Amino acid sequence: MQEFLNRSFPIIGEDGLEALSKPLISIAGLGGVGGGTFLNLVRFGVKRFRIAENGIFDPPDMNRQAAAFASTMDKPKIEIYEQLAREINPEIEIEAFPEGTLADNMEKFLNGCDVYIGVIDAEKGADVKAMTPELIRKFNIPLFTAGVYGLGTLLVAHHPDGMMPDEFWGSLMSRSSGNGVLPSVITDRFEPVINERISAAVKNGKMPTTSIGGSLAGTVLAAEVLVYLLRDTALVNRDAVFAPKFIVSDMLKMFTEIIDATQL
Repeated sequence: MQEFLNRSFPIIGEDGLEALSKPLISIAGLGGVGGGTFLNLVRFGVKRFRIAENGIFDPPDMNRQAAAFASTMDKPKIEIYEQLAREINPEIEIEAFPEGTLADNMEKFLNGCDVYIGVIDAEKGADVKAMTPELIRKFNIPLFTAGVYGLGTLLVAHHPDGMMPDEFWGSLMSRSSGNGVLPSVITDRFEPVINERISAAVKNGKMPTTSIGGSLAGTVLAAEVLVYLLRDTALVNRDAVFAPKFIVSDMLKMFTEIIDATQL
């Protein structure tokens, strides 16, 4: 056992460490959600990663991104996160994709991995997102993703044998009203003032975020991936939540809820 896991080991146990040492995790996007998720998994003992990110840090990142500081401005995010991960665990295995995820490299990025964490910005990567359902079925891997909403988060995961993103979001939209950032069956669970301010900001061309929402998203997402990775150990006694079910959590209203999209 490495020293950095000294406080975690009583909880993780030998069976947990063994279960986390072998899986290969592919993470697309090291922003406000992906960066925190990555470091959470590294600190928990996950050892093998593929990471994809082509962005650089800029000042607006400092409100929510785990590795955004004055000293990291204008530097490639993928290089900074890889450096941090290796400082935590020098034995970590990382394959970096500094070009990000593209239609040309997506098969290589996912082939052989055990979990895909896709946290690409909503307005980016439409071609990659369109090909994802076919690829997670082909390689028999789950997709986990989460987003920030105010001081809260929304987590949706897709099992290769289950409901895919288009069907999931279509189901929610069919039960929703209005034209908000997210379907109203989700946003109605948050404070009305949060919904109003987010909608107003988006209309003015800015997607608002908070450090609380980003940290929460990276925590909930990492935890759900760990539930999946540790499913055969004594530590976990439930299944990971997959679509049509999804998780909504909000620190302002202080609630966490598992919702079935087919039961709304």
